[in-house]
Amino acid sequence: MSATGMARGMLAAALGFAVCMSSAANAEPGIGRNTIRIGQSAGVTGPVAGSVKEQIAGAQVYLSTVNAAGGINGRKIELVTYDDGFDAKRTPDNVRKLIQEEKVFALFMVRGTPQNESILPMISAEKVPLVAPLTGAITLHRPVNRYVFNVRAKYQDEVARAINHLATSGMNRIAIFYANDGFGQDVYEGFTTALQARGVQPAGVASYARPMGDISQGVVTINKANPQAVLVIGSGAEAARVIRDMKRGGSQAQFVTLSNNAADSFIKDLGEDGRGLIITQVVPGTNSSQMTLASEYRSLARQQGVEPSNAGMEGFMSAKVLVEGLRRAGPEPTREKLVTALEALRDYDLGGILISYSPARHTGSSFVEMSIVSSTGKLIR
Repeated sequence: MSATGMARGMLAAALGFAVCMSSAANAEPGIGRNTIRIGQSAGVTGPVAGSVKEQIAGAQVYLSTVNAAGGINGRKIELVTYDDGFDAKRTPDNVRKLIQEEKVFALFMVRGTPQNESILPMISAEKVPLVAPLTGAITLHRPVNRYVFNVRAKYQDEVARAINHLATSGMNRIAIFYANDGFGQDVYEGFTTALQARGVQPAGVASYARPMGDISQGVVTINKANPQAVLVIGSGAEAARVIRDMKRGGSQAQFVTLSNNAADSFIKDLGEDGRGLIITQVVPGTNSSQMTLASEYRSLARQQGVEPSNAGMEGFMSAKVLVEGLRRAGPEPTREKLVTALEALRDYDLGGILISYSPARHTGSSFVEMSIVSSTGKLIR
């Protein structure tokens, strides 16, 4: 080879190396040749483990289906889950590792109000999208955070719907027993607002600190008020204990809890004490014959050997929103493209539930309905 030819070859090699190095340097975190890595911190162990596992299983039903069909533009979605034991003190470290060490593209289904609140500064600083946080806390909706995309309705929407249901059933003496943290205080605000709109005051109020200790005084306080209905606000294990202790204390009230406890594991744990319990819902029932979202979930879950559940439905619904955002982010996705794609989502039909976002609104759905635990321990709408 001539000197000129060798020089040209070396130049071409050098340029090729430079292009490769530039591409590597500019590669978006979490985006590989064949994969998209998504991160999650949630209580796989601890007081909400049962419902968290159902939610993850529901999400994986849809993600597995998408991956089996070739993924998103040839990339399969990998969900990397870190266990925080439902301890908000552990969540920031988990998320930091997911972002900095696991190099995830986005965060997904982080469970819990204080858990999500603890990472808001981090995701804003790192500009990492968080899709479908598993909480209805108002702090995730207002003010709008550019990187947070809520799928489910707000807790305050659930409370308003519950109060309306109880009032139309002739119940106006309504008490509340709640966890005294960001989650519980958010719900309590919605509770008092809904009652004030009807011109009534709470029949009784009691709260407890986390981790839950002695609640006997709260039980006495609420039972002494003799309410017609009691909203019980807490994790599955906490809510179950409140309901059991109040019933042991002689309460005949109608008990109501929110969608964070809409899990088969919670109902099974309550056993006989769960009969007649009202649970607000932010997703359609798994047996719904009116929404194709439900029939799609049932069909795909059973094909994969997964038992459908109400908590699983939330995971499935959340995964559909995440996947649609990734699709719309294009063949060379970036975090900013994902944000822009989701903010442009208008009336996206999941199969009976419409999801809409805008730069000024990151609340995807306002769907809320009521369910009740039957005498046979089944959750019916």
